[in-house]
Amino acid sequence: MIPAVRTVVGIDYRPALLSRAGIGRAVRELSRALARRDDVELHLFGHSFARARTRCDIPHNARLHRLPIPGRALPWLANLGLGADRLCGSPSVMHETDYVPMPLTEAVRVLTVHDLAFFRDPSWHGGDADRLQQRTIESVAQSKRVITPSRATASDLRQFANGSSSPIVIPFGADHVSPSDEPRRDDLVVCIGTIEPRKNHLALIEALRSMHAKRPQVVVIGRRGWECDAIVAQLLAAQADGLLHWIEDADDDATFSWMRKASVLAYPSAWEGFGFPPLEAMAMGLPVVANDCEPMRELTDGNALLCNAHDATALADALLRALADRQLRDRLQRGGIARASTFRWEDCAAAHAAVYREAAQ
Repeated sequence: MIPAVRTVVGIDYRPALLSRAGIGRAVRELSRALARRDDVELHLFGHSFARARTRCDIPHNARLHRLPIPGRALPWLANLGLGADRLCGSPSVMHETDYVPMPLTEAVRVLTVHDLAFFRDPSWHGGDADRLQQRTIESVAQSKRVITPSRATASDLRQFANGSSSPIVIPFGADHVSPSDEPRRDDLVVCIGTIEPRKNHLALIEALRSMHAKRPQVVVIGRRGWECDAIVAQLLAAQADGLLHWIEDADDDATFSWMRKASVLAYPSAWEGFGFPPLEAMAMGLPVVANDCEPMRELTDGNALLCNAHDATALADALLRALADRQLRDRLQRGGIARASTFRWEDCAAAHAAVYREAAQ
């Protein structure tokens, strides 16, 4: 048998080391799956002055390059001929996984655009929206191939960067979690997401205040993000009033433990690039109540209860219906598990390997 030709690939691994949010999840799991392939030689760019914030085992057959080099030093090093690729094993392809352009010396650039929320509604990112737009425009212009995790983000990208090469849609996987047979609490709802305007926590709080005697137990899991002072104040007030319990810092084990106990995931997010929490919930057999928007329709494919989560009354009604209707929950559970089973990291890695191979030619 002729050995597979290996494409030497560098991937910006810093989100995997520094973030528990969706981009960090995507980079960690994609890297694990790529490292299992025999047609990719994988190098992980982990140079950063920041200490790792996640428990992250380095994938077997991948090499981590990590020195205390601050990100602001990378352009200066590139001017000396030491681009990010030269600091990462000199791959032929460098995969940029975040919203900070990496100065390269020789490698071709492949870019993942996870979402364009700052384009769809700049108020969600406040003063950072213009900077994120400019950085993304630069990265798209410099990239040989651009990947998005959903058709919704691909559509946004075609509008945002008119004239750019057509984005390649490669969904992420969900098989890093599996269905749970643990007993579930009939009155427990979890809500997962960074505390920032797009995640729409204020609508959830308003919905809970409207429920009165029928109110479920609610656990909100999410770190403080940006433009969130007013949201944090409302979360703290709601917690003081006994409406919810906010867990600001939870690792995967703790988060998944809560998801395995709950009866419903509340996901009122206004917009998503992909949506790991609802997909992980479906994979675990946890019914999902989410905002009715294009990304959630694409991701759940009829296997979640969607509502207008900008309307607190509609959100409250949907949550109460999901909690009260066991037949509905059973249907969502079965359908969610089946839908999530189609999202496999092996397939995600295979599609990425094909993009790398084409870009390197």
